[in-house]
Amino acid sequence: MKSTLRWLQRIGQSIPVIMILSIVVWSYYAFVVSLTSILPSPELKTFYLITYHAVFIIFVLSYLRIIFSNPGTVPPQFYLTAAEKEGLDSSADPRKFLEDVGSRLPVHETTLTNNVRYCEVCVCIKPDRAHHCSICRCCVLKMDHHCPWVNNCVGFRNYKYFTTFLMYSCVYCLMTALFVSPWALYIWSRVPELNNLSEITRFNIMILFFVAGMFFLSVLGLGVFHCYLTASNRSTLEMGRSPRFRDEVESGGGGRSGYDIGCRNNCLEVYGSGACILCPVYTSRGNGVLYPRDRTERGSSDMRRLLGSHGDSNDSDEDEEVVVYNGDIPLNLQPVP
Repeated sequence: MKSTLRWLQRIGQSIPVIMILSIVVWSYYAFVVSLTSILPSPELKTFYLITYHAVFIIFVLSYLRIIFSNPGTVPPQFYLTAAEKEGLDSSADPRKFLEDVGSRLPVHETTLTNNVRYCEVCVCIKPDRAHHCSICRCCVLKMDHHCPWVNNCVGFRNYKYFTTFLMYSCVYCLMTALFVSPWALYIWSRVPELNNLSEITRFNIMILFFVAGMFFLSVLGLGVFHCYLTASNRSTLEMGRSPRFRDEVESGGGGRSGYDIGCRNNCLEVYGSGACILCPVYTSRGNGVLYPRDRTERGSSDMRRLLGSHGDSNDSDEDEEVVVYNGDIPLNLQPVP
């Protein structure tokens, strides 16, 4: 019975993706077949098709990339062993037991009650910025949200894919709307030269214009929001509740802006550097477990050691502002696949 329900749940979760892919396939037909059939010259038709396919290909690749990517799973070091789980269950003070286990890990965030962030479902200590997704049934590193339109969580490993998908979605919708708009206007105005068009061609062109414009405005708002999140180094979950750090609680301090290390460094964390920063390939920095927080003296090498410069020569500039990370670098923590 449970396997049947899970199977039905997976089908239901795939419906939004199937809807998007269906709209994309229809838009391709409406543009390539219906629209180009009424273009007056071969030169204009060639220009439309080359430009359209260049944007269409990278848009589809970005969408498929975010659908099939791993958002980032918790490293095995954060999971309780069988002996530790048995000790937790039999402990008279579970809070203190988890404190002892968490003290051996590079975690600095706490719950609202100043406890170690522990996931009872996954039986693990949550790394900083990690959260449990009830739909994916696992803890996700730097979880932003679960997106039904890609049927996947958006987290540390695929946040760049998500933002590039939003960017190319805007480009695709805007380009389609601009290319289609004059011909949709001619059809709406009942220009005599287009009176012999079939009803299906008229329908495809008119609906394509309105659908492209509607999706552009919708995705644009979401894209602007995630540009702000990237620039301020926040996630959607952290917008609702700012992270709480143990050292701030112990010192009575506070008021820090979470993981904000400056707009440039924030963007470098997500996009890295080099020629592929806007391509649907992985260039993000870090391992999803350790994150910088404080700006410190110039010349520190901690940012390069933890994030990796990826060949960005500008990071070695003495006048550049760099950051340090909290805690020691555990040698056995590798970037999460």
